[in-house]
Amino acid sequence: MLQFNVTEGMLASSLQGLTTFDLAWIVVALVLGGMAKGITGIGVPLIAMPIVSQFMPIRDAVLLLSMPIILGNIPQALEGGQLLATARKIAAPIAGTVLGNIAGVAMLLSLNSGHAQAASGAVLIAVATLMLSAPKLNLAPAWRQPVGFALGFGAAVTESIASVPGPLLATYLISSGASGRAFTKQIAIILVVSVVTLLTTFSGAAQEAVRISRSRRPPRCQRLPACGWFVRCGTRCPLKFSGRSSCCSCSSQRRK
Repeated sequence: MLQFNVTEGMLASSLQGLTTFDLAWIVVALVLGGMAKGITGIGVPLIAMPIVSQFMPIRDAVLLLSMPIILGNIPQALEGGQLLATARKIAAPIAGTVLGNIAGVAMLLSLNSGHAQAASGAVLIAVATLMLSAPKLNLAPAWRQPVGFALGFGAAVTESIASVPGPLLATYLISSGASGRAFTKQIAIILVVSVVTLLTTFSGAAQEAVRISRSRRPPRCQRLPACGWFVRCGTRCPLKFSGRSSCCSCSSQRRK
């Protein structure tokens, strides 16, 4: 729960810095993306991401767009029961998404804001091109596991950078023979696991950044009552008492 609280804090701090005009545009982007999804079944990130990323960093835009993905797919993943049995059938893409999100988040956080926006745009163009080409694959049973892992990994990387995991996952599931309710349930399970991994990875990175930042702060001065000096770790107190020097810290300042 602490990790998700950190993620919520990251997103909340970004939203609080926006003007009413900026928030209105983000709402418009989400509505347009929802309309596209209602008509075609996909399209929220493709429509919303280019707009939302104009008003907040790519990292925060990915976090924001991941919320409707997980909220919309949890009911579909649970519908009809047989959750574990279905998850076993798609274990390869699930494993791929877990590792792919870790790699994708690491890639995104290593980029500056300009490069992150360029990478996100390139991913959106590549995914849109894939959707237009609509490749039709017919995977043999022996190839389903390795291809599922590879496409799951790729889907998670595109999710981490541009919040678009769906097309690659849909390509795999269709090529493996999934259709109808089976397709809907399988892709919902993968997306839920993927988004949870994404949020956890972002949260872990944020907590690590806070820990490193705190560790780099200089130590506070401490006063030695015996001599009245303020000291930090590493040096010796310039006054001697009890026949010994007191081991102190980095520097010392005489109290005025």
